Amino acid sequence: MVQFNGYLKNMQTLSFQNLEKINLDNLLHNRINFKAFLNDKVTVSIGLRNRVLFGYQVQNTPNYGENVAFDNGFIDMSWLVINNDNLVLHSTIDRLNVNYVNGNFEATVGRQRINWGLALAWNPNDLFNSYNFLEFDYEERPGSDAIRTQYYFKNGMSSIEVAANINWLNQTSVAGMYRFNTSGYDFQILAGKYLDDMAIGAGWAGSLGNIGFKGEATYFKPLQRNGVGPQVFVATTTLDYSFANSLYINGAYLFSSNGINRSINLEGDVNLLSSIGVLTPKSLFPTQSAAFLTLAYPISPLWNISLAGMYGFGMNLGFISPNISYSIKDNLDVILIGQSFYLEQKGKMESLGNGVNFRLKWSF
Repeated sequence: MVQFNGYLKNMQTLSFQNLEKINLDNLLHNRINFKAFLNDKVTVSIGLRNRVLFGYQVQNTPNYGENVAFDNGFIDMSWLVINNDNLVLHSTIDRLNVNYVNGNFEATVGRQRINWGLALAWNPNDLFNSYNFLEFDYEERPGSDAIRTQYYFKNGMSSIEVAANINWLNQTSVAGMYRFNTSGYDFQILAGKYLDDMAIGAGWAGSLGNIGFKGEATYFKPLQRNGVGPQVFVATTTLDYSFANSLYINGAYLFSSNGINRSINLEGDVNLLSSIGVLTPKSLFPTQSAAFLTLAYPISPLWNISLAGMYGFGMNLGFISPNISYSIKDNLDVILIGQSFYLEQKGKMESLGNGVNFRLKWSF
């Protein structure tokens, strides 16, 4: 049996720091997912992502195409079909794997998504596939070139998982996780090697009455005695609740021992902000401590609104994102998403930039 699905999205983005100058970018985004069930034990999966980008960013960002096409995997499965100063056409395979299931045993080999995170905004347990919450247009999230095995115990409440991957620099990560349930909580314990560090972590998911309660933490220590970089501890905890009127609220707190806990001057520290877009489980946000809050409410079965925000203490870095979506049909929807970034400079909050994104998505 063969399964085939995907989507086609068209998005326009208006970006500006103030209303004196407004820039326009365009993205045409297509995804194709293919699964072949060879028999009752073996499945082959392929995910292809195609993007056409043009507008202000393409025209004014040096090496824009090369940056878009960067592939962090061991095998480069990314292609720049068109790359010039006005338009970029990029294709990449972000899923390509074979899955084998036999009773309680499961193994997957190839490019895949290994999701060890439990929380919504930040995931220090996610050693293989860190993702950026702000990158809203990539719902599938990145994959990694890896081997993963899982064994589910007969009680149905616990499992063991072992995974290993290799990246474009021939750096490897190998880790194991044990999941179990007790006292109404799902727990996980992990240990292994993350690039050049030893990693030990744990996470939980449960509830305090009617309030969802989740958290995860990981400790990183250089493997070599004179290893590069300090020991790092990253932890997050989150609470979420759904009211009777369907209003949903999720709040989280993040601590990262290697984060910044002071104000910065953009004229001298501008490179520090690059860590917002390049994430690892050791560096999920630029600041040492941060808070996250999101609210979502379905106005009707077709209309939904939400508001998300992040705040980095010490640096006084802020992010806010309101959005509204409408379902035209079961497979056709539109969404309007705003994003604004702020940073304290010389004692007052200043705008780093704003974006307004309008997206039409057709799923098939």
